[in-house]
Amino acid sequence: MYVLAKDLGAFVRWLFKGCKTKLRDEIEGNFEATWGVTYDMENYIIGNVTVLIMILIAVIVFNILH
Repeated sequence: MYVLAKDLGAFVRWLFKGCKTKLRDEIEGNFEATWGVTYDMENYIIGNVTVLIMILIAVIVFNILH
């Protein structure tokens, strides 16, 4: 599960950067950490937040449809 969240976080970060870096560099963590212990940990946190937002949206849509 850690790898999936980390890769999702890397993808989201790559999108936020406007696709100006290489996606492979984002996934491999070839950059310096800015606010976390490591770049991989930052991607992991971003991935977890993204998953939580996706679950929240799914719950809201499900409640609206029923």
